[in-house]
Amino acid sequence: MERMSGGDALMLYLDRAEAYNHTIKLQIIDPTDDAEGWSWKRFKQAWATRVGLVPRLRQRYLRVPLGINHPVWVDDPEFDLDYHLRRVGCPAPGSRIELCELICELYSHPLDHSRPLWQVWVIEGLEGGRVGVLLLIHHALTDGIGILRMLNNFWGTRPESVEHPEPAEWHPAPLPSRWRLFFDGIRDLPGVIAANLPGAVRGSRAGRRIVKEWRREGRPLPPSPGDPRFPAPYAARLSPHRTFAVRSFQLARIRDLGKSLGVTINDVFLATVSGAIRTLTEERTGAAPDVPMIATVPFALVPLAERTRDGNFSTTDHALLRTDVADPVERLQACKTSADTMKAHFEATREANVSAILNLLPPLVPKVVDRINEMKGGGLLPFWNVVVSNVPGPRAPLRLGQLKLVEWYSIGQVAHGASLNVTAWSYVDQFNLSVLADPKVLDDAWRFVDRFESCLAELEAAAQAGARAA
Repeated sequence: MERMSGGDALMLYLDRAEAYNHTIKLQIIDPTDDAEGWSWKRFKQAWATRVGLVPRLRQRYLRVPLGINHPVWVDDPEFDLDYHLRRVGCPAPGSRIELCELICELYSHPLDHSRPLWQVWVIEGLEGGRVGVLLLIHHALTDGIGILRMLNNFWGTRPESVEHPEPAEWHPAPLPSRWRLFFDGIRDLPGVIAANLPGAVRGSRAGRRIVKEWRREGRPLPPSPGDPRFPAPYAARLSPHRTFAVRSFQLARIRDLGKSLGVTINDVFLATVSGAIRTLTEERTGAAPDVPMIATVPFALVPLAERTRDGNFSTTDHALLRTDVADPVERLQACKTSADTMKAHFEATREANVSAILNLLPPLVPKVVDRINEMKGGGLLPFWNVVVSNVPGPRAPLRLGQLKLVEWYSIGQVAHGASLNVTAWSYVDQFNLSVLADPKVLDDAWRFVDRFESCLAELEAAAQAGARAA
């Protein structure tokens, strides 16, 4: 048995009929180099021989009686690969529009919590003979960075062959009794408290200290969820429905723009997201925003290379999206200032992260808070308004035998109080954008993607004009 961290368990506690917490991982495969062509049978066999490379995929969770400790991961003795692998055809003509519409339909069904919390849909019939592999995986299994570990294990291990030639034998243990779950839960409590309490105290003190220092120096303070000074049009209670869209940009385009203006790729991303929201707000209300907007930003606490297990090793902080600034270059600089403030606050308070605090709370507490948060439409949890995330992905192309992974998109869930998620992942030379939203706040995710591209072009034009003027 392996006990979940507080961060892992929170993702289970937040899982509701409308706020389901599985995430989207979309892989686009080009089979044209494979002399045997695309074969569902061969691909399914590849999964059969490789699923053991990611042990968590054959594990389910069990709750601890009376909720005295967080749930545990155990091997599922009834694991059935056929249940988790599905096959479907994309409606013609198989463009990104039809693909994303299909993904919305597949995504909006909760996962079965009595089985391992993932499912794969192989989507055939895409334009150009390509094939989509949609992995729906619960956030309790891994965070955004952690999915790279699973991706590399599956694609990067023996890539010269579709089938792994030496699949490890698997002998699942019987499920533990309720008595063992109960007594092990009690036994583990002192260790959990000892491992998390000192850091949580230090981090909380550091957070209070840095806020006092910044206030004394007149520096801007990081925003907090629910702050009434800032509008939060995406801080809404969720419906069961979603809208989803993706688009791929050249990474060099984003990188070169950042270099020319002396900022990071992430600064460019935040400024372009801000511009897209500003444009959408003006289209919806007839007036551009005159104040900034809070964004929730995930941070990795443990680098991928230092992780010894799958799970959630991340927390969140908050930045201001400068939707109030009309000029694209000024907006970029304002977003950079806000992002720098957020990073300094995160580094000072990282020991008091969400997972550490949740490790110290009995499971009943986050469950009660979640129910109240759902009724209020958000405001009690760290996820607020819009989630924005920019993740560096694999730098080298991945392949499975002759099957090339040509595009990779990944995005987390939305939540009560944070009904828009905008995530970018780099893959080789691509900057791949995904947008997920509740249709109540954004009727069509493609509108956001289009505005993002327009604002990126606007920023490029402004940067070029500035360079000529200089």
